[in-house]
Amino acid sequence: MSQLQWNKFIGQERIKNVLSSAFVNNTLGHAYLLCGDAGTGKFAAAFELAMALLCKSQDKKPCGSCDSCIRMHKYGHPDFHVVLPVAPEAEHKKKDGTLNDEGWKFISESVIRRIQNPYHIRTYSAIPSIPIDWVKEVNQSILRGALEGERSVAIIDGIDMLNDDSANAMLKTLEEPPRGTLILLLTDKIHALLPTILSRCQILRFAWLSPQEISTELVKMYGGSPEDKRIKDVSYSGSLGRAIHMFENPGADVINDAIKFWTLCERGMWNDVFELCDHMVKLDDYGLYEKFFRETMELIRNAFFTKLGGTENYIRGNSSSEITFHTYDGLEKVEDLMEICEKALSQIAHRANISLVFANFAISLMEILNVEKQQHC
Repeated sequence: MSQLQWNKFIGQERIKNVLSSAFVNNTLGHAYLLCGDAGTGKFAAAFELAMALLCKSQDKKPCGSCDSCIRMHKYGHPDFHVVLPVAPEAEHKKKDGTLNDEGWKFISESVIRRIQNPYHIRTYSAIPSIPIDWVKEVNQSILRGALEGERSVAIIDGIDMLNDDSANAMLKTLEEPPRGTLILLLTDKIHALLPTILSRCQILRFAWLSPQEISTELVKMYGGSPEDKRIKDVSYSGSLGRAIHMFENPGADVINDAIKFWTLCERGMWNDVFELCDHMVKLDDYGLYEKFFRETMELIRNAFFTKLGGTENYIRGNSSSEITFHTYDGLEKVEDLMEICEKALSQIAHRANISLVFANFAISLMEILNVEKQQHC
């Protein structure tokens, strides 16, 4: 019996065991939902499982060298299909908005880049979407069934970004897929999915990666030592993709800026807050903006666990005491704070006006912290 070997898929031992056992025993379901933070390995796992199912090797799979594996790396296998969010330009579309030849070339190149760098956090030049004609083509290919062998595999990355028509078409495919079909749905936002889609999938939840797993991979990629400051600073992010992004986009001391921002908002120092907003806007670096809000979320998370007490093992990084909740009135407050951070990150991903992003975030943060103070005066 062929064994499943993992090459680029890092950590996540529980998920590896589940998929490896099902692969070896030929008990894989027809649809899996892979959910978790960006950069934790969802696409890497999905692609390697797909490669293994279509690999021609009689020993360990995927071998990476057979005709099937080579074609998959070039996104040229007729029984392997991918859909993911993209931001096509005007030159990629016909007058009716559908993809032209250049658009389909752009799609193919986007998938190949994703295959080559499965952990990299994707950035876009405009608001990303999933073209409806791409979804229709892949859906038809799935329903057609395998052209070579007995297996057909589709990866739908960003299932939460499908519009209603596309989601309903995919739902019908999930209900009655052709024999030998495996559909792998990927999302960072499981809460945004239709219950009918969730009910038709086996759900695999991806955990945060440990600092050791992340630093080991960064050393392999960039050299140096796990003790190097730049590597240590990003290895507590929980996401290899996020760590790579922050490592490759160093800049101002964003952690200190995040701490200062929190402190000024907590004290209601409006003028100083908006001076800091102006400073951040002038950096003109969306990678730094993302890091700022990621670090703010990390500070909030650590402050939450510090307030509970006895949770030292859950605190990541060296910032556990940098901000504090002077009063703690339940998880709802933490959820509110995380929500405004997530909203800011979403706006950044969509290239919103950065001045407005910081202004809205500052106002929301001060409102939350001010309510906290008023309730405990």
